[in-house]
Amino acid sequence: MFCPECGTLAFPDSSGNLDCPNYKCGYKGSAENKIVAADGKVINLAETVSSSKVETREYEIINDADEIMGVLTTDSYICPKCNGVEVFSELHQTRASDEPETRFLTCKACKHGWREY
Repeated sequence: MFCPECGTLAFPDSSGNLDCPNYKCGYKGSAENKIVAADGKVINLAETVSSSKVETREYEIINDADEIMGVLTTDSYICPKCNGVEVFSELHQTRASDEPETRFLTCKACKHGWREY
């Protein structure tokens, strides 16, 4: 339970009274399930309902696997499938930051993709 005055977490004793552990507040009284809202309304916590219902979301799946991404390099890499020398190169940090990044390579001619670690 929470103190109705300051909101500090407090536990009621066996008789149902609440002693606030916050020494600045010092609230002593019954452990009612009521709080006072900022606008002055008294809210009974026993009548409130909490819900964790997941709301439906609209989302769009973007498939960019057909797009060639990266920088076109010539004579830096050789395609293992068609021996082409024009290759798109792109770097991604796929592991922890203290490990080197992964280079994703895609052949311009045959669209074959591979990685270098």
